[in-house]
Amino acid sequence: MLNIVDPHPPRLLIIDDDPLLRGMAANTLRHAGFEVSEAGDGIEGLEQVKQTPFDLLLLDVMMPKLDGYEVCKHVRQTARGERLPILMLTGLHDSTSIEQAYEAGATDFISKPINWTLLSHRVRYSLRAGLAIESAMRSHERLERAQHIANMGSWELRAEGQRFICSPELARVLAVPPEVVARARPEDFLSRVASADRDTVRAMRQAALEEGRPYQRTFMVHRFDGAARTVFEQAAVVIDHKGRQVAVEGITQDITDRVEAEERIKRLAHYDVLTGLPNRQFFAELVGPTLDRSARLNAGCAMVYVDMDRFKSVNDAVGYSQGDAILRLISTRLKASIRTSDIAMDARAPAQESMVSRVGANAFTLLLVDIADEKQATLVADRLLQAIAEPISVDEHELVLTASIGLALYPRDAADAEGLTRCAEQAAYAAKSAGRAQHRFYDEAMNVRASVRLARESDLRHAITEGQLRLHYQAKVDAGTGRIIGAEALVRWLHPERGMVSPGEFIPLAEESGLILPLTDWVLEKACEDLRRRADRGLQMVPVSVNLSSPSFADDGLKTQLQALLQRHQLHPTSLVLEVTESLLMSDVERAVVRLQELREMGFKVSLDDFGTGYSSLGYLKRFPVDELKIDRSFVTDVWRGGRDGAIAVSVIALSRVFGLQVVAEGVETHGQSTFLLAHGCAQQQGYLFARPLPSDEFDATLKPADET
Repeated sequence: MLNIVDPHPPRLLIIDDDPLLRGMAANTLRHAGFEVSEAGDGIEGLEQVKQTPFDLLLLDVMMPKLDGYEVCKHVRQTARGERLPILMLTGLHDSTSIEQAYEAGATDFISKPINWTLLSHRVRYSLRAGLAIESAMRSHERLERAQHIANMGSWELRAEGQRFICSPELARVLAVPPEVVARARPEDFLSRVASADRDTVRAMRQAALEEGRPYQRTFMVHRFDGAARTVFEQAAVVIDHKGRQVAVEGITQDITDRVEAEERIKRLAHYDVLTGLPNRQFFAELVGPTLDRSARLNAGCAMVYVDMDRFKSVNDAVGYSQGDAILRLISTRLKASIRTSDIAMDARAPAQESMVSRVGANAFTLLLVDIADEKQATLVADRLLQAIAEPISVDEHELVLTASIGLALYPRDAADAEGLTRCAEQAAYAAKSAGRAQHRFYDEAMNVRASVRLARESDLRHAITEGQLRLHYQAKVDAGTGRIIGAEALVRWLHPERGMVSPGEFIPLAEESGLILPLTDWVLEKACEDLRRRADRGLQMVPVSVNLSSPSFADDGLKTQLQALLQRHQLHPTSLVLEVTESLLMSDVERAVVRLQELREMGFKVSLDDFGTGYSSLGYLKRFPVDELKIDRSFVTDVWRGGRDGAIAVSVIALSRVFGLQVVAEGVETHGQSTFLLAHGCAQQQGYLFARPLPSDEFDATLKPADET
């Protein structure tokens, strides 16, 4: 077992027949400071356990020859493995499999796909618990010290089953009043177990008392001060010198912090970080069962698409930090303005407001249930418009926002979530075209009204071919030295009549109309042209990041196009950093991996933009050959305060370090944000604190001559 004075790092054994997963786990844990051995199957793993003293096992459940349950049982039967911490790695999420793991003797389990950020923490938690248990068997004084560190306490249930001895540390963990400690009875403590787990815990303690059966269990408790906590409990029988079973001894550890950290990571996969609402993907999963229920009951539903009007100008006026705060306020108003009877429910949605979803930068969707007709849906839409239009105080000024709302009825307009959302979105466009701050229902006549939108598409097409586009650059800097080390290329549209058109207006239009491909081509060409001009003028050459659109990334001619660009402008591939988004890669993971590898083999560096904002990238990052992660501004805004945003940002930085990636923070607007990021290892930063996006000639003026760099 692990010795607290042992100068050597903890020795771990990973038993898994998947060489890729086993290798990833081993590399992650070695990087965290552990000594790691590997075994490819259960038989090989048992041989290593017999020959070598390990401090902890990570054991896969599903293996050929000998599965994880049997291996765990064999290990527990050996003197060396009797108290060895064993973490089961399982992709099975049913309670039966988890119970079977505990019955086999597992200390805990880790669900697949493995969260690499938390793996080393899970291992350390298990090692710490193992150390506390070992110490408890040697010295009462050492036990109390170890229990205090591990936030755990011990207890003893006497053989007659009527006496419960609570240690001082357990009293601290559970906030037990002194008078309860003095007259401690088993039922006093069982009553604090959550009702869903109480009968199970009672039965396990009774089986330990009467049959000598040890157990391990994770469950919820309500401390004596009322606080709800998650605990891990482990118990075994006490045998006296005559071989008689005289008591049951156990430890109870508060693992709430660990559980909450895991839950926060899981939320990244299903919820929008800024507002806490379900994201587009999770919302679609929740809508499906609700529509099925409505079909069975012959009931109607309405999909509501809320698109904030001119929100880009709000961000420009008050800054992204205030803009994000406003979006959070809007999401709160949307939730508050909908009655319980209006909103769809699902067992996986923790509260009624969970069925409001953020599906775009400035867009939300809602599903209303039991909607009989357009009149009833109109009442809800009007209520939403009124809630959004309530004045908002910003820096002693009042801001009044509006939104365009589109509605689609089920089953009249579409029969599934995707179709309903598409129809509601089109209706929202119609409302926006009609003058904003109003709602519209979807109908077939919208194909006619779409002519206005076609005119805008025509304008954008002319802008690309007739020189109306401009390229601005926002500097990336080394926050430690202030030195410019790169730039991001940002496209702007100078319309001959409308003036500067917001990218928030024409980029979505380009994506929906198919013009995003020629627009991306123009940006690549112009960026290379500007790079060549800087080189010819003898200016400092910093790499320029260009966002690759989804059609560009998927185009089989991308490799040839990039080669021609470099040759035409006499540039090296390191002059460009190609930025891709999570959603782009996740649309076809296998194809994305191949394409990314092609780009890197050509010499380009690849950056993963908007990291963590829509998908569970932590599970896929190991597959994507990228060079750089960009921490999204939504994580950066409140990072200086520490807390959740700080923890997430630090985790991303640490994850980048594990995978050998460069990390860049975007949206840095304050010295507090910059200092926090720099202190935790993120020197490359981008945002208004350092520079706003500048036209090409103004950006050139910020660069030093090449011979001075």
